[in-house]
Amino acid sequence: MIRIGFRNHWLCVWWLFTLAAGLASAAEPAAAPLAAEVREHLGRPTLFVNGEPMPIVAYSPAGHWSRDLFERQMGHFLPGPIDTFFVSIGVARTPEGKPEDFWATPLWLGDEISATPLAEFKLSPDEQAAAILAGKRDPLLIVRFGLHEPESWRQLHPDDLVVTEDGKRLPVPSLASEAYWDSAARYAAAAIGFSEGRPWAHRIVGYANFLRMEGTHEPMLHYSLFDHSAAMTSRWRRYLRDTYGTVEKLRAAHGDADLTFDTARVPTDRLRGAVADVARINTWQAAADNRPLRDYLLLQRDLYHAGFRRVAAASQAALDKLGRRRFLIYDSHKSVMLGWDNTGFFNRDAPWPHAYPELMAGSGNMGIASLFAGPGIGGLITPHDYQARGAGGVFEPEGVADSAVLRGKLMLCEMDTRTWAGTDPIAPARDAKEFAAVTWRNIATALTRGFTPYWMDVYQDWFAPEPLQPIIARQAEVLREAAAWPHETVPGIAMILDDEAVLETNGDGRFMNEAVMWEWKTGLARAGVPLRIHLFDDLTLPNFPPHRVFYFPNLFRIDAARRKILEEKVLRNGNVVVWGPGTGISDGTTISAAQATAVTGFAFDFLPVNDHRRTLLADVSHPLTKGLSPATVLGGPLAYGPVLLPKDGHMLGRAWTKLGRDLAGLAVKERQGADGSKWTSVFTSTPGLPAGFWRNAARLAGAHVWCETDDIVLADSSLVAIHSAAGGPRKLLLPRACDVEDVVTG
Repeated sequence: MIRIGFRNHWLCVWWLFTLAAGLASAAEPAAAPLAAEVREHLGRPTLFVNGEPMPIVAYSPAGHWSRDLFERQMGHFLPGPIDTFFVSIGVARTPEGKPEDFWATPLWLGDEISATPLAEFKLSPDEQAAAILAGKRDPLLIVRFGLHEPESWRQLHPDDLVVTEDGKRLPVPSLASEAYWDSAARYAAAAIGFSEGRPWAHRIVGYANFLRMEGTHEPMLHYSLFDHSAAMTSRWRRYLRDTYGTVEKLRAAHGDADLTFDTARVPTDRLRGAVADVARINTWQAAADNRPLRDYLLLQRDLYHAGFRRVAAASQAALDKLGRRRFLIYDSHKSVMLGWDNTGFFNRDAPWPHAYPELMAGSGNMGIASLFAGPGIGGLITPHDYQARGAGGVFEPEGVADSAVLRGKLMLCEMDTRTWAGTDPIAPARDAKEFAAVTWRNIATALTRGFTPYWMDVYQDWFAPEPLQPIIARQAEVLREAAAWPHETVPGIAMILDDEAVLETNGDGRFMNEAVMWEWKTGLARAGVPLRIHLFDDLTLPNFPPHRVFYFPNLFRIDAARRKILEEKVLRNGNVVVWGPGTGISDGTTISAAQATAVTGFAFDFLPVNDHRRTLLADVSHPLTKGLSPATVLGGPLAYGPVLLPKDGHMLGRAWTKLGRDLAGLAVKERQGADGSKWTSVFTSTPGLPAGFWRNAARLAGAHVWCETDDIVLADSSLVAIHSAAGGPRKLLLPRACDVEDVVTG
């Protein structure tokens, strides 16, 4: 019988987990290199070391640029039960009298890249490893590095640096820079060659490559999409020639009778125009109206994919040459962050723009499911989202964790939890109880979804306070015990993302921010039902879990191939399917309501302009809205369009729209699937559905509802946890008769 247990923590963290004995370290000859690989074990991707499953219980110090900070950080963690540590290939020591280059590395100087250091380290990997080996018996080591070029490289390649449409040259390599991707691939191989030649190489199990700017394209952080450098201009012209073949086809597609392959310039960003002009650019765009944008984003995708694969293949080749078996993981694949305004959040003095280019698409992170296949791609390692991450908030990796796990790939996620010991303002834990509540929530999220959390310091000593280490010690033991717990996804709610949806738009990230990032932080996360976030491509996999509620926030394009996938995997079996505002508004070429009607079953009023969305609940007796307040108003002032409003079906919410027309902003209709089974179609004209709606949808679809309050519930077949910002008793409803055991105390 599966054993499940609970505990009432401060801030209401209650635990329900299976408990099992920890795994012993695999034995090996004293100096023999460890053989590491990732395999599925009890339903989750698991590190195997010398043929034995080995849970990753890891800490990453960030003091490789500061010896004092490194020593203080390691002093907290070496005495405890954590047995895996990150070693950083850190920065070069700045020669006396020279300006500091924060990204300089001793393995990369100009165009010269070598596994033999070309300069001194500020704090060498040898010193880091020696401290770990002196303080911990038989540790496992993960080597971390990035692909940020030094200033000496940029000085040699000015034509390969990004040029903005304002003519400013940025200290950033173009995604079209062959020289950069060649150097990056050689540097990744050199970093591996250097590490495998060190005295501590026999303890290495894997490499964490944080790429350049953690898998994003740096100009996008400052709202600069189009690159007018010589490298990109040349590559843009080649792309147009390869795509269209003849100048006549190019001119017809781009609507420019004077365009030629030899004179074509990289486009400029319409979103940077006058506010009144930008307001008139509809969010959803026909191909003829945004072809230059589509082509440029597709080129960015192709360039990023090619560069990523090149780095991964070079890394794997370096290991193969040495006969070493290690995992290779990357900071990338951040589709859950669609609409991310990085600068708007992290820069206190930067205004949130009225319009801004969608960051992930402009960084080439489209169609990323295909990047899970190929040599040297063992998984992902990312931070977790910074917004709403504190007490009562959500722990969600920036990377597509559920998609990685579904493909048998390792997924590591940072727990860089700020505390009162530092001065960082980002959601610091105010005392030990709050720290425990937040980090236990994080661990529960990871274990119920099959990925691995690890502790990390960035630039301050956040875990220094005395009360924190006993909490971390018990959490480390639990991560080790959890390796023996079976993991199986229980049917619940699946949010399905199209990471190429921006191609059907004007490129603005605002709607994606509302419909994707804030939807999983708010109502979906608090429905009392487990939530998973998947790529649309995941639906084609034979092991896709049998979820009962599906939410499509940005499935703007629906064609015959996608419709077939939906009919085979989603539109059947009593499922409840919730369609976001722009669902089916495009067939890839035209904008209309035709595909939306064909798939959702609703007839629509089509309003061909941007408009704000607000919907008042009109029926709180329906199973989907029962228990919700009749004063519930969905939506807000963000304007986007064209607007689709259902004209038939059952009205659950009344749209407050132009001229006060009596149309539905939220409607439901029963449908019949291709296999004859029934399913429920729900269309909403605005994102931001409340937790109670999602809980009702799960109940209607036949999914188990674990909790009837608006709290965060995390569950799989072996464990369940609940997290809340408010104290007091909570009731968890178990899906079967269970033995209950408290994981926190055992």
